[in-house]
Amino acid sequence: MTRQIAHYGVLSHYPQPNRTEHVHIGIAVFLADGSVRVHFGHDLRKLQAIDPQVKLDAVRSWEAGLPRLLEGQTHAAAAAFVKSLGQWSLSDTLGRFAYTGEEEYLARVTAALHSLVSTPAKPSRERGEVSRLHIDLKTTFTAKGWLGKDITKHEIVERYPIGPMTTAEFALQNGRLHVIESLDLRTSTPSAKRQDARAKALVFDMAKQSAADSARYSILAGVGSPLMGDAKALMSRYSEHVFTWESAQDMSELMNILGAATGKPGLSLPH
Repeated sequence: MTRQIAHYGVLSHYPQPNRTEHVHIGIAVFLADGSVRVHFGHDLRKLQAIDPQVKLDAVRSWEAGLPRLLEGQTHAAAAAFVKSLGQWSLSDTLGRFAYTGEEEYLARVTAALHSLVSTPAKPSRERGEVSRLHIDLKTTFTAKGWLGKDITKHEIVERYPIGPMTTAEFALQNGRLHVIESLDLRTSTPSAKRQDARAKALVFDMAKQSAADSARYSILAGVGSPLMGDAKALMSRYSEHVFTWESAQDMSELMNILGAATGKPGLSLPH
């Protein structure tokens, strides 16, 4: 498939148009064929924090309505139209990303929304928002003697930066970059999990761009989740290996791979 280029601007809401206070709420994406797609952030509660009168359902409705009004317009014309709505603006400058197919497009959109729109998590809450699967993996890696802080010493490290605004959940370097991402489907809402899956796909894509020979591992939990089939299909496109947390065979295979990569295959888990 041919790679496409999309350009996007940030949509902002101004409670009082004559004042500077505002909040970013989403992005408008201009596609090569002249069509426009609008995407709002997953959580718009911060919008009500600065404008209690706003109706979130009404704002959400523009996700489908605004693209029809902007279709075929230049960026300047679109910005002027958005401004005419009274409380919104479209950024003067445009970002861009390349994509092939709908899945990669949505992964790029998720990354842009996370960077430009999402409210940063407070440090005090970050640990509480980590998935149970992440904690289980971290505990396992620690028990095996693999977890550390120095990736140059064949240690598995947490939150390793692999590109602009992109951080791997776990990474290992032994002459080859190994990237490990987990997706816990046992918790949260389906929409949040879909966004998580797209974000993981973006991490794998960035890992491949930064190191073409990188090894990429997906670990999924939640065999009973209705999202498991789609999640496996998506992860299979972006990672070399897809493992199921509940499968003893899968986990044994993963531990053997990582044991060889760290150079510490002989350490067994405590009983």
